[in-house]
Amino acid sequence: REKLFGSTTMQLMRKCPCPVWVIKPTQPQANRRIMAAVDPDPLDQTRNALNIQIMQLATSLAHQEQSELLIVHAWTAYGEARLRGGFIRASDREVDKYVQETRREHLRHLAALLEKQPLADLKHQIYMLKGQAGHLLPELAKRKAVDLMVMGTVCRTGVGGFLMGNTAENVLQQVNCSVLAIKPEGF
Repeated sequence: REKLFGSTTMQLMRKCPCPVWVIKPTQPQANRRIMAAVDPDPLDQTRNALNIQIMQLATSLAHQEQSELLIVHAWTAYGEARLRGGFIRASDREVDKYVQETRREHLRHLAALLEKQPLADLKHQIYMLKGQAGHLLPELAKRKAVDLMVMGTVCRTGVGGFLMGNTAENVLQQVNCSVLAIKPEGF
């Protein structure tokens, strides 16, 4: 893992404006399972454009290699933990309703992204995972024996990146598969 995502690889991931494909040394000839990690948000045009790029590359590769495509979106209900037991105490019923509404909203955004994708003749599965992407994506990739993960990254450089990190870098440190990292247009 250290060789796969060593310092040179991480520098390329952080600074290279074009997609970076890191291939695992023991990569099989073909990718049996490809994971597309997306995070749709109708209010963020840059993120949505990046999601479209991720889906275009992942579906294209899955068609070309006749691979199974796993489409994954990790989501959270902002403030749920505070509502359940912090200074603000809402009833479990109210919080559950809020969480379900949030899930339905994320599902609608994901459906809007996927309705324009050529998935009809492609073996695929859709996963809506509740929780932090940095933990859930590597777990699913391992459990489903993913060969290639296609994901977006807007890596931070300098002190901010060193201190904060980001979801993509956290995922990269945990996966044991090849990764195709896509940057937003104009990075």
